[in-house]
Amino acid sequence: MFASDLKLTALFAIITATIILRVSVEQTGYCSPDSRYYLEAAQNIIEGRGFYHSNEYPIPKIKTPENQTYFAVWPIGYSLLIAGFAVIFSLPVFWASKVVNIFFLGLCFLLFRKMHKEKAFLLALMMCSFTFLEVFSYTWSEAPFMFGLLWFGYALYNYLQDQSNTLILFHLLCSALFLFLIRYVGGFSFIIIGGLSGYYWINKKYKATVNLLFIIFILISIAGLYLYNNYLQTGYLTGGERLYPDRESLGLFSWFLFVGLFNEFFIIKNYYWRHEPAGLFLATALFQLLVMAFIYFRYLKGNKFKFTAKDRLSLSFGLMGIFYLFLLIFIRLFSPFDPFDYRILSPFTLCIYTAIMLYLINDDRATSFNGTYKYIVLLFYVSLILNLPKAYLINYFRILLQQIFT
Repeated sequence: MFASDLKLTALFAIITATIILRVSVEQTGYCSPDSRYYLEAAQNIIEGRGFYHSNEYPIPKIKTPENQTYFAVWPIGYSLLIAGFAVIFSLPVFWASKVVNIFFLGLCFLLFRKMHKEKAFLLALMMCSFTFLEVFSYTWSEAPFMFGLLWFGYALYNYLQDQSNTLILFHLLCSALFLFLIRYVGGFSFIIIGGLSGYYWINKKYKATVNLLFIIFILISIAGLYLYNNYLQTGYLTGGERLYPDRESLGLFSWFLFVGLFNEFFIIKNYYWRHEPAGLFLATALFQLLVMAFIYFRYLKGNKFKFTAKDRLSLSFGLMGIFYLFLLIFIRLFSPFDPFDYRILSPFTLCIYTAIMLYLINDDRATSFNGTYKYIVLLFYVSLILNLPKAYLINYFRILLQQIFT
């Protein structure tokens, strides 16, 4: 147990150092325009100006009633977290946002440990991929949303195991509410809880049905009041017009979806099909495919892929990921708010990676799949190394060597 915890702690420390290094040397500090609005809202909260941000970009230095609008385009949860961490640790909001992300990365690691104490390290390796290094480096609400997904998925699994535990029910309520207050799409958790209540009703488990319906009532009431307040402040439920079904043709939409899912399959690098050099992407993609092919033909071929009772947690995350993807596709058909990239697909990727790894580390399959682990570790460590700021490090060590030998 000590060895497994040590490996998990070491991996967390390495990824944390990687994030801090990336943020420190990247010119933008891993801040997009959305990030600047999150930070501005956090600063306004600290200074007592309320839940407001600028309605133009670049953000004006002088705040006036004319250039400020109510913060409703995104839920206020992430900005509140940044403001809270900034006050508690006396940090500028920029660095407070990075501490928030690292804090929730640590909570993800703790949840992986809850799922499988001995092999949590293997679950946590997914955070070495390009997708999650980007998500946890940027000042985006997706970072705490990742934790919320793991929390909700684990609470959902525990409730399926024991419908009489009030504490589990409370976790289900809190995790679903947390998801909504971080990103509006987190409301998909309400649909899952509602669907589960219907399942229990069909199977005549009326007490479980009533408990879940009570949770749904609380969630919908809070979310409804929140959105109604947005409407009172801005005239829109989520701060602005969202429906633009004619902005993309079906062909263009399908192409964007293909590119997004194509990139999420590859762990180390993304390729955006914009005529940029593809050498590094092709090399890393080939490396990943060779590792996967070796694992399959050496260890997995001939094994029957069947689910057992111990795979229920894996199944829960797999089904949740697939549901999230289909819901995202449906929403994007009518509201093309963002491209299909690692940012909006990362929740789907997290669920699927978690499901696959939980399946592979199932104790019933330890004999068959133990040999795969070292190659999985190799793949993700290569990803971690290649997603370091290479140009900066090469230049740093070049200067260091010049100073040593001159």
